[in-house]
Amino acid sequence: MLKVLLLSFALVTSAFAETPNLLEGVHDKYFKDTDYSKWNKSEDITFDVPSRALDGRLVDFNFSVTKHYKNISIVVEGNPHPLPGIGSLAITMHPTVAPFKFATHIRVEQNTYVDVIALTDDDHYVYNQVEIRSAGGCSGGVTYDADAVLKTIGEYKVLNAGTRTSVQIKHPQHNGFQPNLSNYTGLFILPEWRLTDIKVFDNDKVIFSGEMGGGSLSENPYFLFDTPKLTGQLHVIATDTKGNSYAY
Repeated sequence: MLKVLLLSFALVTSAFAETPNLLEGVHDKYFKDTDYSKWNKSEDITFDVPSRALDGRLVDFNFSVTKHYKNISIVVEGNPHPLPGIGSLAITMHPTVAPFKFATHIRVEQNTYVDVIALTDDDHYVYNQVEIRSAGGCSGGVTYDADAVLKTIGEYKVLNAGTRTSVQIKHPQHNGFQPNLSNYTGLFILPEWRLTDIKVFDNDKVIFSGEMGGGSLSENPYFLFDTPKLTGQLHVIATDTKGNSYAY
């Protein structure tokens, strides 16, 4: 009886365990050339996210800022990454307008803080964080049909509504940690194969761009963001870790 009580207590305690804050480790991995002591928390960065995600493979992640920033990065502290260190960089983007709202879908492997880190126009770093509780978004098994993927990879859905643009691109976004459940000869891990960068053009002018540093963006990545009002034709180009280029 005592063993049962102790086990129950351990399970309850672990269920409500405090999520560690690993921002300094994120700095040491991705921003080590900057002075961490000068980073400031900013209430200008606000979030609209679920506190608990039902599916760790597809978690809504939305943030907004009122000021202009040279670049803005999203890092998921608790996600695995092929390189040593804390966190997985989902995307670093370069807004061209302010205020700026951004929405995407991320993977969340475990209860974690997600950091949004921004570089101001006068070269200071500011950040804000939000806690998301979820599990299994990065290492869960997938049913991978290579033939089906190759038929649709690189297909786009692009919409523009004045000063708001959405882009979705078909891509498996393998992060290097997912077992292939379709392999009848035995379980193996799908090798990393993900997008590395994306640019959105109004004719020849870049109105949005981003670089991806890990597999924390969900399969078939989706981006919704503010832009200047279009003056010409909307174009998109993205590349991946295999050197493939996908144009719209």
